[in-house]
Amino acid sequence: MLEQGLRVKWIATILAFVLAFAWAISPHTALAQEERDPLISPAAGERGSRFQIVGQFGWTPGERVDLSIGFVEADPFGFSGPFPYEQAVTVLRDGTWSFPVVLNDALGLPLTSEPGYLVVRAESPSKTATNAFVYTVDGRTPVGAEQIADLGFGPQFHDAALPLGIALFALGTGGLLVVSGEMRRRELARTPWSSVRSAAWRS
Repeated sequence: MLEQGLRVKWIATILAFVLAFAWAISPHTALAQEERDPLISPAAGERGSRFQIVGQFGWTPGERVDLSIGFVEADPFGFSGPFPYEQAVTVLRDGTWSFPVVLNDALGLPLTSEPGYLVVRAESPSKTATNAFVYTVDGRTPVGAEQIADLGFGPQFHDAALPLGIALFALGTGGLLVVSGEMRRRELARTPWSSVRSAAWRS
């Protein structure tokens, strides 16, 4: 029974490690709760409103980022241009960058009386990312605005440190349990049964 219990502990420990490791190295689709990059804040507004485009992570300090902004009334996922407004910024030493935008005719965008999207594409030699600003008219939002959080983000790799740490902790704990159980088994094997029974009676 003792040897069977040790085998069960080993199997459970190895299984936990394999599952955590597989989750850590596999790509996962970005969820709406995840932080967007580039960040657009605020995410929606009407003509005359202001918003900030912020590159937060994954950008190389000193590199040039070419910003392109286009307008589309629907289907921002399939938007490929044109991008009438273009601007260049430089990534700061901390790996971030930002650019302010005022939503007016100076952008050269075909803003209409219907709501839509300002699609923002940021491209550098090492990274390209896309996000969108929701253009509202009299409080109305464009079709599909609830999906805007998913725009421009395919598979992403989550931080593997936490699941790997859990997996290693589980493996180490399981190993200690197995070693402890094996030492106990050997101790019992060397101890006469009468001594074990007497010790158990005294306890």
